[in-house]
Amino acid sequence: MDQRAYLWANRLLGNDPGAAALEVTLGGLTLRFAVETVFALTGADCAATLDGFATDAWRTVRARPGQVLRLAYSRTGMRAYLAFPGGLDTDRAFDSASSVARDGLPGRLGRPLLEDEALRWAAPDRVCPKRYVPPHLVPPPGAASGLTLPLITGYEWPEFSEADRGRVFAAEWTVDSASDRTAMRLNGPALASGPRALDSSPLVDGTVQVTGDSRPLVFMRDRPTIGGYPKLGGVDPIVLDALAQARPGTPVRFVPADLGTIRRAMARREAFFRVHWP
Repeated sequence: MDQRAYLWANRLLGNDPGAAALEVTLGGLTLRFAVETVFALTGADCAATLDGFATDAWRTVRARPGQVLRLAYSRTGMRAYLAFPGGLDTDRAFDSASSVARDGLPGRLGRPLLEDEALRWAAPDRVCPKRYVPPHLVPPPGAASGLTLPLITGYEWPEFSEADRGRVFAAEWTVDSASDRTAMRLNGPALASGPRALDSSPLVDGTVQVTGDSRPLVFMRDRPTIGGYPKLGGVDPIVLDALAQARPGTPVRFVPADLGTIRRAMARREAFFRVHWP
């Protein structure tokens, strides 16, 4: 969900950018190490401790056999990322270790972790130097004060009424508690206009669709591949990382996007992390 935090966790350990890692929603994870190794923790602030002592995030941390890592329930943000040398050794499908628990798809058997389950990673003996993310590059783990979402308006935008187009940018929306990995639902004024005759069309991460309740949702990483409701356009893909950390009730505002700014930011990210998202 938060690709920036995930990419940083792998980069700290010298992993391939796509190495499998754990995504921990709202904390509440306890792990006991069976071998000496190094790990990296990024994302939401879960007040992590190693054998009861506070341990830093956004840096490499060495763990000895028998030590216990605990992530409390997150104080800020929604999702933490835990990476290990070489990445987790787990099932893959279509060259991906991602798991969609909703649909029972592969990756850790298509389900959350179970109590007493053993995890293994590809390079437990790898020598990893001490690394940390410079403080000025560490993103805030949450955005209680609000988020700004640059919106790239789409081909159906002109079919919404002038009043509704004005409401999109004028209103303060809030993240709904029904949000999940599929989509972030937003509460605010009803948008009752839009195209009346629709065929299903492709969706991408960040597509903003107005569903039957006349309110927008922003599709996230577990989105479907097509959708048949009116679409306002799409949100800047990089800003989805911050949206993934937003708790229910977080204020959200849309602003018109500048495509040149988005393209340059995406190019910088791909070059820095040596990755290209399809």
